[in-house]
Amino acid sequence: MTSRSARRVPVARRLEDVALELFATQGFDETTVDELAVAGGVGRRTFFRYFPTKLDVVLGELDEGRAGLVRALAAEPGDDPVAAARAAFLAVNHYADAELPALRRRLGLIEDVPELAARATVRYRDWEQALASDAAGRWGVDVGGLRAQVFGRAVVAAMRAVFSAWHTRPEADADALGALVEEAFDALSRGFSTS
Repeated sequence: MTSRSARRVPVARRLEDVALELFATQGFDETTVDELAVAGGVGRRTFFRYFPTKLDVVLGELDEGRAGLVRALAAEPGDDPVAAARAAFLAVNHYADAELPALRRRLGLIEDVPELAARATVRYRDWEQALASDAAGRWGVDVGGLRAQVFGRAVVAAMRAVFSAWHTRPEADADALGALVEEAFDALSRGFSTS
């Protein structure tokens, strides 16, 4: 399987790497687009060709991830949306060891910078709708109905919890992330009733 960074345009990947490093060391609000462009070895206009705003340097990966999730869901057979979502999330969250520091920085920024957290929530709605649509198709129900909507929101909430739990464990590697995804889907499959 191809790593996530290998699929990125080299200039965009370089800009993203230096931006995440600067955001982590200087702070998101304190870092300017001009500083990002200089650190990435490009001009301001070139920076904006790849990222419309500095928010997109951090959050653009969420859009790419959603597109990958939609493709992965479409490739999964069967009528069980939980099994399909489990396989799809494992597929789209395959990271090489070298990609983990950037992932940790991105997660930290999304959790710690209020503006990024708010904007990420808007993007997570698209993830929820992708999952609701897939589940509705597998179940043969309306995508706007409660069952499909609860499913989409529950899965995204579970995956956000997975990333938060993984992020707080600095020793955790890519295998640990996969294990947390599996654990979350086991919980979703069983439900939370104590009976």
